[in-house]
This record gives sequence, C-alpha cells and structure tokens, in this order.
Amino acid sequence: MKGKLARSSLQTSALLAARVATQGLVLILLARLLEPATYGSFAAASSLAVVFGILPNLGSGFVMLARGAQDDNGIGEVWRYAWPLNLCLGLLLLLAYLCVANVAVHPSLPLSVLLTVGSSELLLMPFAMLLSFALQARGRVPLSQFVQWLPLGLRVLAIIPCFNLPPSQRLVTFAFMQWLASFIGAAIGLRITTLHTSLKWRPRKATWHELKTGTSYAVMQLIAANPTEIDKIIALRTVGAYEAGIYTATARAMSAAVMPVTAMLLSALPQLFRHAQTPSEEGHRLIKLILGASFAWGCCSGLLLSLTSPILPILFGPSFVAMTKLMPWLAAAAPMLALRLSAGSILMALGRPLERVSFELCGIVVLVAGILVLAPTYGTRGIAVALFAAETSMTTLGWWLVRRRMAHHHAYSG
Repeated sequence: MKGKLARSSLQTSALLAARVATQGLVLILLARLLEPATYGSFAAASSLAVVFGILPNLGSGFVMLARGAQDDNGIGEVWRYAWPLNLCLGLLLLLAYLCVANVAVHPSLPLSVLLTVGSSELLLMPFAMLLSFALQARGRVPLSQFVQWLPLGLRVLAIIPCFNLPPSQRLVTFAFMQWLASFIGAAIGLRITTLHTSLKWRPRKATWHELKTGTSYAVMQLIAANPTEIDKIIALRTVGAYEAGIYTATARAMSAAVMPVTAMLLSALPQLFRHAQTPSEEGHRLIKLILGASFAWGCCSGLLLSLTSPILPILFGPSFVAMTKLMPWLAAAAPMLALRLSAGSILMALGRPLERVSFELCGIVVLVAGILVLAPTYGTRGIAVALFAAETSMTTLGWWLVRRRMAHHHAYSG
C-alpha cells in the first residue's frame, strides 16, 4: 500500500511539475506575444473567466469523489446530472460573463476575444475538470492530472503560430487558438476517461442533497479562487493596463513557484479523507508534516524568486523589465500562500469547506481594501503589500481552524 501511494505521489508530482513548467512557458510566450497593456487587459478578462468557470459544475466533482469512495457505480450516477448541469449553467454564466467583462475590463477587448475566452473557461475547462474528478474518484490520480494538463499543454502550440502575425491580429487569433486547444484537450480527455471508467450519459435531475453538498464545495472553490484572481482584475482599474500587466505576470510567476505544494496536497488527500472518517495519530502527524513542508517550500521558493528576479526581463522581454523590482515584494508572500493553500485543503478534506470559506472571505476583504487604499499611492508595490497582508491573515485564521479541528479529533479518538 505504501509503495503504491509513493508511486502515485511521485507520478502526481511529476505531472504537476509539468503543469508548472507549462504554465511558466505559456506565461513567458504570452508576455512576449502581447504588449504589457494588452496583456494586462487579457489577463484581467481571463481571471474573471476563471472565477466564473468554477460554478458550472456546482461542486459535482466533489460529490463524485464521495460517491465513488462508497460505490463503484456512484461515479456514473453523478455523471448523469453533472454533465447537463455543466452545459446549461455554463451557457447561462457565459452570458453573464460577457456582460460583466465588457464593463470590468478597461481598455475593453473585442467581443470575439471575450466570447472565445469565456466559452473556453466556462464550458470546456469545467468539462475537462469533471473528467479529471471521474478519474480521481477511480483512483487514477496521476492520470486525472494529465487530463487537466492537456488543454494547458496544447495552448503552448496555440501561441507559437501567432508570432508570425502582425501585432494587431495576435490577440484575436490567440484567443481562438486557445479555445481550439481547450476543445481538443477536452475531447482527448473524454476518450482517456472512458477507457478507465463507465460514464452514464442519460440525464437525470440532481437530488436536493447532491445540490446542497455540491454547492457548499462550489462556494468554497469560488471563494478560494478570488484571492488568486481578484487582484488581477482590480489592478486593471487601480494602476492601469500597463502596470496591471507587469503585476499579473510577476504574480503568476510567484504562484507557479508554489505549485509543488499543490502536488503534495493532492497526494495527501486520500489519507486526509480517511483521517476525517477515522481520526488517528498518523493523520495528525501527516497534518504537521504538511505544515512544515509547506512553510519550508514557501520560504525556499520566495528566496529563489528574489535572487533570480534580474533574469525575468530576459525571459519575458525588455518591456517587462519592471518585474525585476516588483518580484522581491511579491516573493515575500510565497510562504504565506503555501501555508494558506495547505490549510484550505486540510479543512476541505476534513469535511469543513465552509470553514475554509470563512477564512478566505476575510482574506478577500483585506486584499480588496488594501489594494484600494495602497494602489493609488504606491502602485504595484502597494498591491503586493495588500497581497502579503491578505495571505498572512488567511494563513493565521486558516491554521487556527485546522488546530481547532485537530483538537476535536484528538478528543474524538481519545
């Protein structure tokens, strides 16, 4: 059992490392493809679409994980309501996204760009995520991560041909190519998933319990995504498109450096779920190990980002030279980000998604207030300080909640 878990963890870590490398490559290529101002507007529209894209599944993937752990037929039964829900809710949210993005993103982007970005993030990516959940529920965690990686990996191929186009045509062409990459990735992912699990396509209505449970996880995901995305959206309004492009590129690079913590958390989730059902000393030791490893990696990645910041303009292009001065400010938040992610995952696995929502809502309030107060005077450095304050507040509250839950489990097991 331990050998199998170790192999799964290693494979999952390798695939997540590939995701980090791919995200970094996409970030660098896109920054070189577009000017900072255009990149800032596109990044804000993409961040908004990512936030909207959490809702189409309405948490049905987590319901699938729970049902799959109890019954082999549970995955197919949840799939029966999950895929039509994804389609119908995704289409409604796409209309809402187009209206909101047209107002929130300034300078505005062409409708064709918003439509392709929106349909990719609100229809195709949530569908691929559902496929990933189905494989994870079947115990195919590394393969589930591969299915998630596919659309992102294909986006690298979507960027490269755009360099041969005039600057005025690059954004529209890339947006369409990104949609095409997402479509092909989702189609390949569907083929892979059907080889390993049986998906039942006859639609059915979701039960009240399924909707209630799924919605609680969807709210958790929505709140969890906002500290990572909302700063990019607000930055566009507070510091302008050019500075927002610089900030977004730097923040994306910082977040990518913390991704190995996500690999560790994914590998630990099965044990954490078991600990939630049957509290044990082994589970408590695992949580303490996650705490130490998250903090250590966050510190190392933050230090590494600060030391290597002078090479960022070489990677992203001379128009992004301001990243060199901004990165040390953002790198300070890396340890807090790693700890916040681990606290949130632990609370989710212990069956406390609303507790995760509570501490991340507090962080969003701190982040938004900090940006509105500091950005007009201090620009992108003010946003970096606001991000550090938000991540610190979320980490403090999140791990206090984890400690309280551990004390409860100690009493229960005793």
